[in-house]
Amino acid sequence: MKTSIGTATPEELIQEVVKREHELHKPPAWELSGKYLLDLEITEMPTLVEPFIQKKGLAALAGPSDSGKSTLLRQLAVAIVNRRKDFLGFPLNIEHGSVIYVSTEDNDEESNSLFLNRMNDGINIRDGLENLRVIIDTENIVDKLDQSLSRKKADLVIIDCFHDLYGGIMNEGNKVRTFLHQYSNLITKHGCLIIFLHHEGKGKESFEPNKNNILGSQGFEAKMRLVMLLRKDQDIIGRSHLCFVKGNYLSDEHKRESYVLNWDDHGIYTNSNERVPFFELATDSRKDKKEEKIKKVKELKDQGLTQIQIGKKTGLSQSTISNYIRDYY
Repeated sequence: MKTSIGTATPEELIQEVVKREHELHKPPAWELSGKYLLDLEITEMPTLVEPFIQKKGLAALAGPSDSGKSTLLRQLAVAIVNRRKDFLGFPLNIEHGSVIYVSTEDNDEESNSLFLNRMNDGINIRDGLENLRVIIDTENIVDKLDQSLSRKKADLVIIDCFHDLYGGIMNEGNKVRTFLHQYSNLITKHGCLIIFLHHEGKGKESFEPNKNNILGSQGFEAKMRLVMLLRKDQDIIGRSHLCFVKGNYLSDEHKRESYVLNWDDHGIYTNSNERVPFFELATDSRKDKKEEKIKKVKELKDQGLTQIQIGKKTGLSQSTISNYIRDYY
C-alpha cells in the first residue's frame, strides 16, 4: 500500500521516494548491470571437467567416422551420473548428477542397451544410471529437452549427432547459427552444458588438428565455446588423441598437443598421461616438422636450458620435451 502523504512521517516520505526512484530506474529482467557482473567475482570459468569443459554453454566433439566419439561421450555421461570424482583423471564438478543423451544414429533400445552393457562389462556403471535419460524420438526435440530439463535439471545434454537434427546445408552460416540459437536459449533457461557430436570434413583427418577442419560452415564453430577433436592413432591400435582446438577460456598450453587416450574392447578410455604435438598427427608433414623440433630441443639442451625454458621457446609441453630428450638426445 502506498504511503499517504498527509499522514506520512518524513522518514516514510524519504523511503517512498527512494522506492519509486528504484522502480523507475529498475532495469528489465533481460539486462544485467556491469556492477552486478563485477560483484559475482568470477575470476575463472566454472568447469564441468576441470580445466577443459565449461559448466554451461555450447561445445562440440568432432572427428572422423568410427573414431570413438559416441563412446567417449557415453563414458563422460556415465561418469557424471555415477558421480565419479574424475573423468580421464581430470576433476569432475558435478551438480545434479544427471545427463540427457539424444541419440539420433543409434535410435533404438537395443543399440543403446548394447553399448551400456559392453561398458558395464569393463567397469561397474550401475550406480545412478536412472539419471541417464536417453531420448531416441527426436521429433520436436527442443521442446522435449525443455520439458525434460524443467522436470529435472541436468549437468549435461549430449546431442549425437548435430547433422541429423539440423538437416540443412552446412555451409549456410546464418541458418546454422539460427538453428543453434534455440539451444542457446535452453542453456540460458536451464543453466546446463550442451555438447554436439559432429564430424571432420572428408580427408581432414590427415591434416594437423584445427577447428577449421570441422565439417560445414564457420557458423557452427563460431557458436561453440569449446571444440574438441578425437582421432585414432594412425600407427598404434587402441590409442587415440583428444585435441582441444578451440577453447575461449583455455590457455594455449592445452591447445598445442593432444591428450593421448588408450581404449580397450569394452570401449573404456583411460588417460595415458602422454601428449603429442598436433603437427605429429598430420600425415603430410609430420616427419619433417618432428625432426625440426627434435633438432631445436637438442640445440637448446646443449645450451644448458631447462625443460621449462625449452618449452617456452618451442611451445612443447614438458612431457614431450622429456620424451624427445630420452629417445633422441
